[in-house]
Amino acid sequence: MGYFRVGQQNGRYLFFDGQDRPFYSIGVNCAWNPISDPSGERTVDLVQKYGGTGRWHAEWAEEKLRQTAEWGFNTLGAWHEKHYWGNGVPKTVEIRCSRYAKKVNNEWGIGFPDVFDPSFAASAHKAMLECFYEKGEDLLKDEGLIGYYTDNELHWWGTGGKWGSNDPGEGYNDTHLVDDYIDLPADASGKKAWVAFVRQRYDSIEELNRTWDAEYQDFDDLLYIGVYRAKQDVMDELKQLFLRDIAQAYFHTTTSILRLYDPNHLHLGCRMVGTGTPKIVMQVMKQYVDVISLNFYSFDLPRKWMTDVHELTNKPLMVTEFSFCAGRSAGFLYNTNGARKVIVKDQKRRGEAYKDFVELAASLPYLVGTHWFALYDYSNRNGLIGNYGLINANDETYEEFAAEVAVINRRLLERLCDSCNGIQQLQGRE
Repeated sequence: MGYFRVGQQNGRYLFFDGQDRPFYSIGVNCAWNPISDPSGERTVDLVQKYGGTGRWHAEWAEEKLRQTAEWGFNTLGAWHEKHYWGNGVPKTVEIRCSRYAKKVNNEWGIGFPDVFDPSFAASAHKAMLECFYEKGEDLLKDEGLIGYYTDNELHWWGTGGKWGSNDPGEGYNDTHLVDDYIDLPADASGKKAWVAFVRQRYDSIEELNRTWDAEYQDFDDLLYIGVYRAKQDVMDELKQLFLRDIAQAYFHTTTSILRLYDPNHLHLGCRMVGTGTPKIVMQVMKQYVDVISLNFYSFDLPRKWMTDVHELTNKPLMVTEFSFCAGRSAGFLYNTNGARKVIVKDQKRRGEAYKDFVELAASLPYLVGTHWFALYDYSNRNGLIGNYGLINANDETYEEFAAEVAVINRRLLERLCDSCNGIQQLQGRE
């Protein structure tokens, strides 16, 4: 059995499958059934629609696979049904290593983990076991498996930072995440790691006081303080260096644990959102990942920033989440999260925005794919709401939008993959 890898052909980056065939990934996220979201609003009975108890799920899953193939998608993106594992269809899997770890903040999603706490490695192991237990053997043997994401949208810029959707400006080097660690209580592992880091840089507390222009009596005093008396330039440098240590701890821990369970498939990063991830994190990340995965909710792409990231890391990039959502015309007066930034007037306009986005992405020679979010709309009163889907909550396709997506995807693959054995849609690899 061969495995997907990344490489270059005719001046651009591509995936190459186990038979060394080039592959550009056009994916769709969240190919899972809406019944799993009990807070969603729908009137259709999917169980009855797809054959009744005992058979409906398999019938539903195969019908969605057929539909997405018709729309020109060739990859199942993050968060798809385990029903698809082992079928040879190209796919990516998110493991969520930080889910059960102690946190240094509770920003949107799961928050940022205390990577110095023993709970972080334990969380990664638990997440791996949840992934690979039962159907995991099918996944490990799946010739369509491209690789794994270790987390989703970790806020590397911290509580006080700004994630950014295009030009990151000064935020590119934000160290607000370090402030979150400094603000931890004295008994937290992350706070102890910070103080140990500071202690290593000075021979004595007297030297620290001279350098900081401070008057502390003992290094342990720093455990109980969340805001320090220190020269700004000195503290800024220390925060940059400690942010590097945070990134090193995160990527070393998650990568080494991932490789215990699967040493072969690609490491696709941690699905960063926007342009807020600091440069020093990227410098560490490049030692561990095969692809830099990025999520964007914008009509344009930050090309200069993305080019800088590619040149800094020497890694290909992939857009693993993007969307455009109709508001009122699709029945969504209230929208949450990314949808609020990409509202358009109707399904025709969604198709136009999709075309512009994927064609721009494909023009960047270091980009290896784009993954649309999502298969279905979301109407979770406690979370995600918006016209994200190709299909609404009643299992009805947005025909105008889906038809345009199908045309665009096929044209894109024909242009990019002259030697890719024709149009690669969602189907088992032969």
